[in-house]
Amino acid sequence: MERKFFNVIPGPGRGSACILLYGPIGTHERVDASDVVAELLSLQEQYGSIDVRINSYGGEVFSGIAICNALRNSASEINIYVDGIAASIASVIALCGKPLHMSRFARLMLHQVSGGAYGTSEEIRRAAQEAEQAQVILAQIIAGKCKMDVQDVISRYFSGGDHWINAQEALEMGLADSIYDMEGADRNDNPSAEEIYELTNSLADRRAKYDKDMGLLEEIRKRPSFKNVANDDEVMRRVAELENDAAKVPALQARVDTLEKERDEAAEAARKAFVDSAVADGRITQEQTATFMALMKSDEANARKLIDSLPKKKGRINDFIGSGSDRSAELAGMTWDEIDKAGRLAELKENHPELYDRKFKETFSK
Repeated sequence: MERKFFNVIPGPGRGSACILLYGPIGTHERVDASDVVAELLSLQEQYGSIDVRINSYGGEVFSGIAICNALRNSASEINIYVDGIAASIASVIALCGKPLHMSRFARLMLHQVSGGAYGTSEEIRRAAQEAEQAQVILAQIIAGKCKMDVQDVISRYFSGGDHWINAQEALEMGLADSIYDMEGADRNDNPSAEEIYELTNSLADRRAKYDKDMGLLEEIRKRPSFKNVANDDEVMRRVAELENDAAKVPALQARVDTLEKERDEAAEAARKAFVDSAVADGRITQEQTATFMALMKSDEANARKLIDSLPKKKGRINDFIGSGSDRSAELAGMTWDEIDKAGRLAELKENHPELYDRKFKETFSK
């Protein structure tokens, strides 16, 4: 599984990567030596070629020396690019001995080591000695790059003041190996060091945003709806189509809701008609209607089978109406008292015992 690195840009091929040294150098600064060294050690296990791009005014000397040593000792092929400014300790990193390429407007700046100290006279003397030792180390690094004597480097560049070297001068001195044009830089101006620094940072931010946007675009193209798009314009057209389709959704959903409601109402009406028919056939009673309606709603197929399996029964009055006797139908429609007053109780008991029993119970069991 590939590791992901902070401030590292994978190259177009899987064998290369780019690390940015943009900003101040030092502990807890934007270019922190511990982070950079750790990244380099990890990157060299994954990439055969590493580009280091610099735009920095410098910072802590010993942090810069640590980065220099890591670059010089890296197992990967190292190429250094000064996109804007490489000043102070940043210039020493640029001149660490690896191939150096400078943009047309790039600048190197060399000067003697500076710093401050407080404490006892001994502590101050020790700090001065450390600064002198650091300066010798830096001079050795620079001398190795430009084939100069160490003392000549100290005399020429560490004698006080800032020594600015442009790309053409660096190439002629043997400090730089090539000059390149940086995309987006203004070719019709002679910018100051500050303008170069700010412009380079701005271009880097734009590149980072472009890379992020392109990464997002590539992720979008992986989606099924965008798999056949060829360029950005087609992506935007596809987005417009999806937006247009999305605008139709509320109307379509409303139509679906209406159809579903009509379907549900029709199904409910069909269930009620079936249950009412079962009541009319005498398969179930009126009191059982609610129970069978609930059963029909939860499991209609089996509920229909159950009702169809029940025998049909004619109503009690119809039992007598269907006998063919007008007199039995007449008696069935009369109350006990009416039959008694008509003197027909004996007839009822003799010819229609079941009706007699029912009338008797209805009258005297209250």
